[in-house]
Amino acid sequence: TTDGRFSGILAPYFRSVMTDITAPLAIAIFSFIFVEFWGLQSLGMGYLGKFFAFGAIKKGPLGIIDIFVGILELVSEFSRIVSFTFRLFGNIFAGEVLLLMMTFLVPFLLVDVFYGLELFVGLIQAFVFAMLTTVFAVTAVSHHGGEHDEHGGDPSQAGHAPAH
Repeated sequence: TTDGRFSGILAPYFRSVMTDITAPLAIAIFSFIFVEFWGLQSLGMGYLGKFFAFGAIKKGPLGIIDIFVGILELVSEFSRIVSFTFRLFGNIFAGEVLLLMMTFLVPFLLVDVFYGLELFVGLIQAFVFAMLTTVFAVTAVSHHGGEHDEHGGDPSQAGHAPAH
């Protein structure tokens, strides 16, 4: 108004839950905990061998490389929390900002198209989050290291019929 008082308030009652950083962080931590749980459940304490190369000291100077790779794997696991959180938060928050801007720039009926697009983007983000969690879980439960198949054959020939 002309007298300098504030005449209204913008209260986002229908804002997405994922535009608050704590919700994507909670889901990312939940995903991280269960991926690690599945890895430990599937491989036992041997799962920790990819992070902590206990036998690397026996190798001598080359064992330092295995220890360093283990530290990188550990950092990689924890960086997934940050990656998941900010990927989800950033995409949904950017959509909310787009909706707010379009509300002031275009007529109301045209904004409905953007709401529909934001619903689609939300579904895509949920799918990406689920697929990444699945990929990380499959990676966690698969055996690591230089193991060969059970029959002692060449791993590169697995599933191929012998040549005659």
